[in-house]
Amino acid sequence: MSLIAIDMDGTLLNHQNEISEENIKAIRDAQEKGIEVVISTGRAYFDVRKICEKAGLSTIVIGTNGATIHAKDEKRISATTIERDHVQSILQWLDERAYYYEVFTDTAIYTPRQVREHFYHEIQKMKSADLDADMKEVVEEAERQFDQFGYVFVENYQDILKQEEDVYNILVCSFDKGKLAEGWKQFAAFDALTVASSAHHNIEITSKNTSKGIALEKLATLINRSLDQAMAIGDSNNDLSMLQKVKYSVAMGNAKDEVKEVCTMTTLKNNEHGVAHAIYQYLENLMITTGENL
Repeated sequence: MSLIAIDMDGTLLNHQNEISEENIKAIRDAQEKGIEVVISTGRAYFDVRKICEKAGLSTIVIGTNGATIHAKDEKRISATTIERDHVQSILQWLDERAYYYEVFTDTAIYTPRQVREHFYHEIQKMKSADLDADMKEVVEEAERQFDQFGYVFVENYQDILKQEEDVYNILVCSFDKGKLAEGWKQFAAFDALTVASSAHHNIEITSKNTSKGIALEKLATLINRSLDQAMAIGDSNNDLSMLQKVKYSVAMGNAKDEVKEVCTMTTLKNNEHGVAHAIYQYLENLMITTGENL
């Protein structure tokens, strides 16, 4: 049997940051048929666990854009960190230019209090402005981000470095496209880093040996599952690496155009239970191609 890898934000989660009953049922139906369902997200593992516990789901979790893999029993089975010297240089560069950023570790999501407050006020100001539909969605995405579990507020980046914790992912946010592009250019030039994006207002920085695709390949080997019949579902740039590893690549109806272009099919939007729709189509296709009574 194979597996299904599912992104969270913009994919499994609706606009209330919840997993719909339709999606919960579809995941359970797939699991009952022997399919390994994997959550693959940029979120921290401890945040994913809270969401899944509320939904009554138990899955393997690829977290922080592939930097971590946790088994169903919560044991961490893989981790890839950003080198400490690089963490320091990244945070110093971001701090000097007043970027809003979040630093993901095993225990917390660290963020400087002052830039957090500034970004929050920027969101509130934009919410009251006359925005087009696309920009309104970008602002709502940014606001939903603050619902994550595990935030720890610090005074400056030196306070983060003092924790001496391994860093898996650094999320950088801005509504200024030019500022985001500058950040992307700065860190993409580092051979030791990978830069991706999970929303229009952010970039995400991980080790060069980290991506959802790399983690999915590693996991498939560890649990002896094949990607030849696997399915992955996503909506953003940071999902591309895993979508390109599987036979059935599914873009959400709300996915970016570049994601839809590389996928074998497009499902409904995240607010329309698109994950459930894709899962049931996948199970039907497996029955036809394998001749098995799943």
